[in-house]
Amino acid sequence: MQNRTDYVSVSDILLANDWNLERTVSFMHHWVPTSFKITVAYLAIVFAGQKIMEKCRALDGKLMDYTLALWNFAFSLFSGLAAYKLLPELFYSIRTTGLIGSYCNSLDYYTDPSTGYWGWMFVMSKAPELGDTLFLVLRKRPVIFMHWYHHALTFLYAQITYSEMQAWCRWSLALNLFVHTVMYFYFAVRALHVKTPRWVAQFITTIQIVQFVISCSIFSHLVYIKTFDTVPGCQASWNVLSIGGAMYLSYLYLFAQFFYNAYIAKRHPGKTKKVE
Repeated sequence: MQNRTDYVSVSDILLANDWNLERTVSFMHHWVPTSFKITVAYLAIVFAGQKIMEKCRALDGKLMDYTLALWNFAFSLFSGLAAYKLLPELFYSIRTTGLIGSYCNSLDYYTDPSTGYWGWMFVMSKAPELGDTLFLVLRKRPVIFMHWYHHALTFLYAQITYSEMQAWCRWSLALNLFVHTVMYFYFAVRALHVKTPRWVAQFITTIQIVQFVISCSIFSHLVYIKTFDTVPGCQASWNVLSIGGAMYLSYLYLFAQFFYNAYIAKRHPGKTKKVE
């Protein structure tokens, strides 16, 4: 049984004077079971919440608009700051270990006080990001399958795979943070009812798809590397690759389908397929 004095809380990491990977991994070991409970609660909100809101008035108005704008601006700011902290390390790893090395060799990504901390902060940010759906439910907006599936799976996958300390994560984090910096800023502007050209929304969906294409390409190469051992000691595990590969492929399919339905098939309404 774990001694209470050995228990690591989130504040022990956030308020610590130094970055300690062992302390963080210890926290993640008891946080992961909690993340499963959070996922169940999230899914309950998605389905039960919409049923409850059918009998209630939508929470709309100026206050909600400003709250939603502030929420999205905060995530855009966080994503931009985290990207600023993590992107230089990605470029450094490519220069020093090569392209393949950047997703096979983690170097000191997890132990460095800067990248280690901001990488963990990215993982933890996936919990409050689930709040995006709450706004949709309270405002009685459609919560499509792609939305809740992407949020729930990304959150859970990030928590359960953190302790694996995979080298390819530097790519996943950098890509996601760049996309989210742009995406959440756009959402914030839209929450304030600022009109934007149609191509802006199309551009955001495009960079999301590009993100998944790059991720799927890296995963495919890692599967090849692990199968034929072309890069001995490559820091990638089969359990993370199998789950993550299936996840990114499903994201690529869903977002490509959404792009087709929203920006291509809409020109020919009879051919549009609904994304549930």
